[in-house]
Amino acid sequence: MKNILFVTLILVMAATTACRKFDNPTAPVSSSPTAVSTPVPTAPIPTSATPLVYTDRWATAGSGNGQLGTHPNGIVTDSQGNVYVADATNFRIEKFDSAGNYITQWGGQGSGNGQFVVLANICIDSSDDLYALDLGTLKIQKFTNNGTWICQWGGSGTSNGDFQTPRGVCVDSNNYVYVCDAQRQDVQKFTGTGTYILSWSTRGSWDANSSDPDGICADSWGNIYTPDYYHQQVYKYSNTGRYECTIGHPGQGPGQCGVLSCGVCVDRYGICYVADYGNQRIDEFNTNGGYLCQWGNSGANALGPVDYLSLSLSGKVYVVDGTTVKMFQ
Repeated sequence: MKNILFVTLILVMAATTACRKFDNPTAPVSSSPTAVSTPVPTAPIPTSATPLVYTDRWATAGSGNGQLGTHPNGIVTDSQGNVYVADATNFRIEKFDSAGNYITQWGGQGSGNGQFVVLANICIDSSDDLYALDLGTLKIQKFTNNGTWICQWGGSGTSNGDFQTPRGVCVDSNNYVYVCDAQRQDVQKFTGTGTYILSWSTRGSWDANSSDPDGICADSWGNIYTPDYYHQQVYKYSNTGRYECTIGHPGQGPGQCGVLSCGVCVDRYGICYVADYGNQRIDEFNTNGGYLCQWGNSGANALGPVDYLSLSLSGKVYVVDGTTVKMFQ
């Protein structure tokens, strides 16, 4: 999956002589942020969890309504239980109800407003507005949950608000937007309309290898999580970039992770779900890094290499597995 994105990006860059750069406010980059974190309650620390069970699957391969191309690059759920999938191959976002029934879609190939070149990730805020990260144009686009275009920001470069190889986007409970960038080796924080706030380095003294953030998520208590593709672990930060802990470590056993991709989510009970691409399963930890359980790697509906997952308010977990969405509960 990651190699496919790189190849696609190289082709896009070869065909494009310039990338439009959008306006961004100027503010100092903070490798060691000093801003005060938003006050939040302390997250619960569960000590046990029950592996989830497969319940259903939907979507088939193709380009028709309700079908998915070969490389979906993200999945999110809204407050009503609807599910959105970033169908990168077909240059669109598709919307389904909680049972997988097709509702609508938007997008199209191109670099204009509402179009996509390399749709790399999506996230959703508390108002059910969606944010789409485009690795081809290096910009974030914001939409309503029915696909109406709202705004965009980003551009190629090394200044505040620019991107180089953005891998993931997420929104916290206060509707601040975070973007992790593998080449810049940082996380940038924005308002919901793209105003730059601060940034922090993902290469810190706590781990000399922490350099390749491949995805990002926020929990309900103001913490940010970035899975590291190469080093097979997840890093937890405060919402201003203070390092908190490392979750998982390389391996195949309980509490260990294979090669990680973009998928990480935290539910309202403080359980962190990690899409373990290398071990073809979902690993569960608490938010302090304590191992809880694993599931999805056995039985007739066992997962393949998984990149993305999303949690619904009703407790369902949706996992993108190839061109299929599988539900667990």
